[in-house]
Amino acid sequence: MNRSFIIFHLLVLFSFTMSGCQNDQSSENEKYQEQVDSSFSDKKVVMVMIDSMMDHTLNHVIEEGEAPALQFLTENGQYYPDLISPAPSMSVTIESSILTGEMPDQHRVPGLSWYNEEEDRIVNYGTTWQFWVKNDFSQSAYDVLYNLNNEHLSEDVTTIFEELDEEGLTTGSINSIVYRGHHPHQLNVPLHLDEVSDLPETIETKGPNVLALGRVTNPEILEDEEELSDGLLNRIGLQDQYSMEVVQQLIEQDDQPDFLFIFFPENDRETHKNSPRYTDGLQSAEDYLQDILNSYDSWDEALDENIFIVFGDHGQDQMLEKEEDIAIDLERLYADYSVAELGESVSQSDIAFGVNQRSVYVYDVHNAGLLPELAEHALQEPKIDLAAWQEGDEVQVISPNHEGSLRFKKDGEWLDPYNKHWSIVGNGDILDLEMSEDEVTYSDYPDVLNHLSTALNSHDTPKLILAAKPGHSFRTEGITIHEDGGEHGGLHKNDLMASMIISGTEQTPEYIRMVDLKDYVLQLLTEDTEPVDE
Repeated sequence: MNRSFIIFHLLVLFSFTMSGCQNDQSSENEKYQEQVDSSFSDKKVVMVMIDSMMDHTLNHVIEEGEAPALQFLTENGQYYPDLISPAPSMSVTIESSILTGEMPDQHRVPGLSWYNEEEDRIVNYGTTWQFWVKNDFSQSAYDVLYNLNNEHLSEDVTTIFEELDEEGLTTGSINSIVYRGHHPHQLNVPLHLDEVSDLPETIETKGPNVLALGRVTNPEILEDEEELSDGLLNRIGLQDQYSMEVVQQLIEQDDQPDFLFIFFPENDRETHKNSPRYTDGLQSAEDYLQDILNSYDSWDEALDENIFIVFGDHGQDQMLEKEEDIAIDLERLYADYSVAELGESVSQSDIAFGVNQRSVYVYDVHNAGLLPELAEHALQEPKIDLAAWQEGDEVQVISPNHEGSLRFKKDGEWLDPYNKHWSIVGNGDILDLEMSEDEVTYSDYPDVLNHLSTALNSHDTPKLILAAKPGHSFRTEGITIHEDGGEHGGLHKNDLMASMIISGTEQTPEYIRMVDLKDYVLQLLTEDTEPVDE
């Protein structure tokens, strides 16, 4: 369902044999050699993505005196409590938007789970272990390890790693599963795994100069690779401590790339389990952030040499206490239709589901004109917030909470806060739009016109998007419900709003959206700017 489950599945994948993990990446083969030398002499940029870091938890740990590193960066920089993620607010789509600067209609990674019509199957990057077993374990693992970056992420977009490389700057990615770049790397799969899967022993891919993804691929450039916490008991390195250790070694070896993207995943898992109010996961990430800052002679020196961008990748909504109260049962809701079962060819059924926890794609598999009636079915479920689908060049939206409908499309008389023009007809209350004169602003559904339009155009099969009301999420085969825990994936501000700290520069982003961070970083690294007053 999210990054923590992707990590769990990879952990299971590698737990079949500890002795089979291959840690040497053919160091004698020059094509895998990592180079971090460049002529860049300005401040480097370090992006640290702390999964599910939100304003209220960040403020709490700072006020309690439990986050000196986050407090230091906040007091010496800019703070934004309302950084907006793309939708659906799931890790693979979010990272794709951050690293390409595009929404899903352009980068073509629609969500954690989606229907690939060309291959007639549901792609799933890590919902649950049960989902993967039924939906073809080997295929799902290969989707994460290879297809996501080399097949699914559109070749028509460029990543920040690719663009900076073309500018002569060096880059690195630590524990992000979206990493595409120009430099060859080798992913290592345990020996003997062919007995339980169809995976090859090694997978060749391309990424930034330095690529670390736990034990799957350790950077060759590290001098003390044996010291990394990448054993089975440490989730094969797919956790915060490993991310910190790799970064710490790069800094201490004077091998830090000009741009470094670091991922701390563990706060998300704790938040899902315990609730969006839980702070222990964030406090743990804080400790590792301190270790990174301590790799410099002082924290002040860290800011003299770097621009730090520390941010969460999405928010989390508080679930109700009991599963029966939380869950929107999709199979019951659409019992009148044949639904594709896991592991079966989707084309054998009328409809299929691509579940992204608090939102879902409902596919009209045979383009039979089912979308309006599928949407009307949704109105019978009071836990559903809205239903949206593409009809010609317009998006149609209805809700069980409001009369009438809303239609909108790109280009028109209404200007939103992100300088996008829209044509809007109907009941704006459905999307909580605030419309005055020729301007439209957002409230409970940040950037929602852009979110719905780009998600509906992110892949080709006719589809309906359903979004859950706060406190609820969707359930079908293989989906986990978090009782009294946290969840995301929807269109509500609870799902989308994360916090962000920028320290080491006075330059500000044009817009406080994740999709705009790539352009901001490129500006920091490639354009001449006025020096920051010290």
